[in-house]
Amino acid sequence: MIKNLIFLLIICLNLFYYTFFKQENINEVKIIIKPGMQLDQIAHLLKENRLINNEYIFKTWVIINNSQKKLKFGEYYFSKKISANILLEKLKKGKSVYRKITIIEGSSKSDLFKILNELDKYKSIELDDIPNSLVADTYFYKVTDNPKIILNNIIKKSNEISKKIWNERDQNIPLNDVNELFILASIVEKETFIKEEKSIIAGVFYNRFKKNMKLQSDPTVVYAITLGKKKMDRKLLRKDLKIKSKFNTYVNKGLPPEPICIPGIESLVATSRPFKSNFLYFVSKNKKNEGHLFSEKYKDHLDNIKSVKKKDKDE
Repeated sequence: MIKNLIFLLIICLNLFYYTFFKQENINEVKIIIKPGMQLDQIAHLLKENRLINNEYIFKTWVIINNSQKKLKFGEYYFSKKISANILLEKLKKGKSVYRKITIIEGSSKSDLFKILNELDKYKSIELDDIPNSLVADTYFYKVTDNPKIILNNIIKKSNEISKKIWNERDQNIPLNDVNELFILASIVEKETFIKEEKSIIAGVFYNRFKKNMKLQSDPTVVYAITLGKKKMDRKLLRKDLKIKSKFNTYVNKGLPPEPICIPGIESLVATSRPFKSNFLYFVSKNKKNEGHLFSEKYKDHLDNIKSVKKKDKDE
């Protein structure tokens, strides 16, 4: 009798193990559990994707563990081996897959608006919902996040990043607040993509401030023409520098009213801690990776412009 009970117990334990804990080899699978899905729907989804063999057995295991209300929605990735218990634990812990949005340095609010609209079939976000002070970086989201949640997370993270940069700034820079930091950093972003030049160019602009000079930045003229809604399909002309716009720093002294693009962390840091020099001028060498020539005097600046033009002509 005892032997029979032990034998029966062993059979039950083995059955229990093979039912709930035995791992099965599977192909790579991604599933999306949407908000509001019930246990029956989740079990059916798992069965459809061959993650379980029997919906009833999985639902029984969920009920035994009192986990009906503990399953979290999201996008999940499964590979190699799986069991009913591993499935349940993963769904309870909410270890879902994160997707990413990368805001490219120097891109515009219109660019981000297009990205968010592609994720938003209800078109619930307007361009004006996107603030001016955003940091170009990579942000993560879940497939079940709506665009408003994604944007709010971008805003929150941007505020955290920019606050830290602002608090660690050179206290001598002539900026009143973090919004002005974003404006000048956006100009620096558009002036150069070379990391080592960013703080030098920021320093040039601060030197111009001190001498009550206009910033005279070409990218601000480009923005005055395009407002960040399209790419400039031609070179700037001399007459463009006279365009009447609050963004044109050839016409107006001081900073534009808003950033002309979304700056990256490198540009924000460089603008917050500029390189100390007496440079007042710079000109592009017109080669993608060669950067700029810097000078303290206008005469030297004109000479640099001539040398760049001569080099271009010779080549």
